[in-house]
Amino acid sequence: MVIPGNGASNAPAELDMSTLTGPWNHVQLPHTLPRRLIPNARGDAALPATEVVWYRLKVSPASVNSSPHYIYIPRLQTAGKITLYTDRELLYQTHASPIWNGWNIPAWIALHDTAQARSPREIYIRIERPRNRGGGISSVWFGTDESIGWRYRLRYLLQVQVPYASSAAFLAVGLFALLVWYRLSNHYAYLLLFAVSISAFLRTLHYHVGEYTLPIPDDWFTWITVNSVFWMVMVTHFFLNHLHDRPRVRLNQAVIGVVVLVGMFTAPPLARWVAIDSLTPLAYLLLIGIGSVVAANGFYQSWRGRSRDGLLLSAWAMLGIPLGCYDWLLQNYHVSIESIYLGSYSNVGAFLVFMYIIYLRYIVANESVVQFNRRLQVRLNEQEVELQDSHQRLRAIAQRQTLDAERQRLMQDMHDGMGSSLVTALLAVKKGKADAAMVASVLEDCIDELKLTIDSMEPIQADLLLLLATLRFRLAPRLEDAGITLRWEITDVPPLEWIDPRNSLHILRIFQESFSNIIKHAQASEIRVTTRIEQDCVRVVIQDNGSGFSVEEGLRAPGKGLKNQLRRAASIGAEVSWHADGDGTRMTLTLPITEKHGESPRTP
Repeated sequence: MVIPGNGASNAPAELDMSTLTGPWNHVQLPHTLPRRLIPNARGDAALPATEVVWYRLKVSPASVNSSPHYIYIPRLQTAGKITLYTDRELLYQTHASPIWNGWNIPAWIALHDTAQARSPREIYIRIERPRNRGGGISSVWFGTDESIGWRYRLRYLLQVQVPYASSAAFLAVGLFALLVWYRLSNHYAYLLLFAVSISAFLRTLHYHVGEYTLPIPDDWFTWITVNSVFWMVMVTHFFLNHLHDRPRVRLNQAVIGVVVLVGMFTAPPLARWVAIDSLTPLAYLLLIGIGSVVAANGFYQSWRGRSRDGLLLSAWAMLGIPLGCYDWLLQNYHVSIESIYLGSYSNVGAFLVFMYIIYLRYIVANESVVQFNRRLQVRLNEQEVELQDSHQRLRAIAQRQTLDAERQRLMQDMHDGMGSSLVTALLAVKKGKADAAMVASVLEDCIDELKLTIDSMEPIQADLLLLLATLRFRLAPRLEDAGITLRWEITDVPPLEWIDPRNSLHILRIFQESFSNIIKHAQASEIRVTTRIEQDCVRVVIQDNGSGFSVEEGLRAPGKGLKNQLRRAASIGAEVSWHADGDGTRMTLTLPITEKHGESPRTP
């Protein structure tokens, strides 16, 4: 029975049979009322034209027993409110959105399981909907869980759970692809896969909603539902362009233009002015048209570009066109309401195709990386051999240069030190001015010079104390012969990394000159050697208890002893100073712990 009206009304809490006087028409379930593509109903100016459709079903008493009974309805599809009564008592009603009222979710309604409960004799189903919007009800099953429960669970699995799980898996893979694209920003296929997965997930949401109130307004959810499938077609089009690499600018502009226009005309509040709810079937017909163009163009361009991946995806897109037409017919009640929507399963196939394409691309990219790594390894091996050969040649050259430099240093040191002393002694001998004591002194100086040169070549590993210990060992016999006591008050000091053989020789000669001056001129009986650390330097102090001297007169004297010490200290970035009084002379050598930037020790 169909009762016309204007505006929405609430279902009664208890059924009043006097309001249902007819006329009743016998129908065979499943039953559908096709919708008009362009509604022409006229109702009240302020209220929309509506109608209340009643279905009355009689239950056979023979099917009733003591077990709990259920009502199972595979599909109740309409844009409106649905209420179910058993006899006159309200048993079930939809409480979510009138538009998204669980139209794709099978109804499983339990009857009262109480003591002395009477089984229903009649079932009334009330559907209130906008006029000419169509609607349908599938077969209605009444029985126990053992008899009809498997039908409900199988239908729920195929109609709700499998599509939902597949769309969730598609979304998870899309999120993973987004992370991959974030690391490999030049691989746009991963970004497109993410966009397709988001569009497919949003598109399948409307298959699963309706049991609870939506968290967003109905008009915005309708906008997402209509536009998400257009987004999916657009992204698929650009994915095909990426595969066959033969884009068509005008087609790209046309696809983007259609998607933008549909999005604008279906967006609230403009949708209320153009009655988009009633014109949704026309929007889906436009979608089928643009989808057919995208699929055909993708197949043709992939065939010309010899892109197997493009042919596979476009072939599946072409197969999805008849599936979309079937869903359109089911949505508009032109085929049996008992059928299942295939669009969600088409998305499952698209998900597998996209995954297969991405997998092939990953394999090819991985093989390319492996081959590139192999070529790179070969080149690295070749370059390593060349570097080793070059290193060996440079090492040999460096060794020769080091030997030459050491030879030159030794020759220079022997010429300036021992050579000068021998020449002076030789001239004295020739002029008859030399005696045995003078020759012995010269020879001792030459031997000390030779020992210092040899000691400077020993590896001391930047250890100043080891260098001082070597000097102490060399000078001990001379100090003992001179009757001078050596007090060695050395404390630990940090290593001086800048000390090398050249700098070692300069330090040894500075100390040797100080000891020689004390032995020859100071008339001292004791020498005290101390070390200490002050800020960023090490100070070595040599102090005697001799007669002392005037530092100013010593620097002006024709001899080169003090001047040589100053010159050698400056050449290694050190400082030398003297302090003399009636208690003796104190010589202080200040050495930097670290080499100053831009002021490396140098040899004059």
